[in-house]
Amino acid sequence: MLTLKIFGAIAALGIGIWLGMPGRYEQTPEEIERIMELGTGRRRKVKRHFTPFAWMSRNLSARKSQPKRRGGFTLKSPDDD
Repeated sequence: MLTLKIFGAIAALGIGIWLGMPGRYEQTPEEIERIMELGTGRRRKVKRHFTPFAWMSRNLSARKSQPKRRGGFTLKSPDDD
């Protein structure tokens, strides 16, 4: 029974490594240029879902952008002399 678990773990590790490898890139630079010239057409509308992590990070970035009221240093350009 233990050998079966070990074999299963090794097989799962091998499959995980194989699936995690980068894909093969088979397009030539000419094909890429042709596709880029055509453009993407219409943009698809992406439905956004509420997640607590996104809400928390959005609130954190809003707080960081507000100026701090306590002491510190100020930046001046050389023209401000």
